[in-house]
Amino acid sequence: MYEHRARFAVMFVSMHYAAKPWTRLERRSVLVRALQSTTPYLLPVRLDSTELPGVRSSVAYLDGQTEGAVGVARAVVAKLGSSHAEGSRRFNGRVPRTPTEAAILIGERPAGWEYILFSYWLAAGLGQRSDAYNDHRLQLALGGEFIPTSELHNYAQIEFARMMSTTEAFERLLLGPAQVAAMGAPGEAGDPDLIQHLASRMLLIYDELLGWSHRIRSATTPLEEGRDTLRALADYATQPVEAVHEFILDFRQRMDQLNETLESGESVSLELPISFDVPTDVSKHYGDSLKRFERAQR
Repeated sequence: MYEHRARFAVMFVSMHYAAKPWTRLERRSVLVRALQSTTPYLLPVRLDSTELPGVRSSVAYLDGQTEGAVGVARAVVAKLGSSHAEGSRRFNGRVPRTPTEAAILIGERPAGWEYILFSYWLAAGLGQRSDAYNDHRLQLALGGEFIPTSELHNYAQIEFARMMSTTEAFERLLLGPAQVAAMGAPGEAGDPDLIQHLASRMLLIYDELLGWSHRIRSATTPLEEGRDTLRALADYATQPVEAVHEFILDFRQRMDQLNETLESGESVSLELPISFDVPTDVSKHYGDSLKRFERAQR
């Protein structure tokens, strides 16, 4: 069901709401009005995991289970207050920490909103991956594939090339034409859906780096020298993983200040630097381990 007011609609979304014929008609009316409105019109409150057809992914849902009745009521009251004050500002000037704040950002679109929204999706995804990141830091290794001694050298070369290709893919997304497509060329607005998609693809590459490290570290082979080679190879992912992790946190810290800086009239250089450099000691350890493994086979 939804409650209609002069300037916005609250839609409570659940599997039952999505299934009923009369609510589909109701939903069409709301979505048409939302498309025609020049200000944020729709506030969807999700009561379960249901996603409604026709609601763009750039429209952030309010999580009714997380927020609870009090949180939903506060959001509605805040929305009612803004609907009676044309042009009133609700954006708090920092990177959103909740879907509700993200919806406000998308609705108001202050200067630099594209990068602030991009930071939100990256930071939110990073938080969802905290367990995998901590497993990486602890060098967790669980029973992986068995690599015969005769295949280890070739296996290591292939996996090393795969890891290098993964880091290059991250750099291409961050620094290549994908960024312009999502954020918009100078003087043009960005695309909220594409911004979210770009962030999700970059986080997918982060997943690949974490997964690669775990897979290599978990692999086993008969010779101890071979196992040491695998552990040394897995260390190649440490710097890229930390680089992505720190980039996302540092980027959010910078974007928290972006709106205030722009409003003060200062110019801002929105560069997105990241560097993937393998430390010398990691490279040396791997080279030495590989030599010991080759000697052990003689």
